[in-house]
Amino acid sequence: MNGVDYSKKTVPADYKCGSCGATGVKLWREYQTVSPALRCCNCAAKEQGKDIHDIDANGMRLGKTDQIGWYVPAVPDQEGVGYWGYTSVPDAGVRWWKRLQTKP
Repeated sequence: MNGVDYSKKTVPADYKCGSCGATGVKLWREYQTVSPALRCCNCAAKEQGKDIHDIDANGMRLGKTDQIGWYVPAVPDQEGVGYWGYTSVPDAGVRWWKRLQTKP
């Protein structure tokens, strides 16, 4: 796992969808897992059986949630140790994730 510089729109080399291989886009991770599987919105929706036709540029669905089933936004920490807890992501990390393209 590589760290990330939140001031740039670049992603760590290993920040890619584990299903389709998409890179440079928002990814979601399994909630409360130590070594989470990362998924793009399309693959997360398919695995979770969720409709994401209304997902927006900020990764929000139904105008109120950024979760896709049991998947939550995957925001890597700056040290490259892991991913922030869902409610612990610093503001700079949230802004970094929102700047990424939503769909591959």
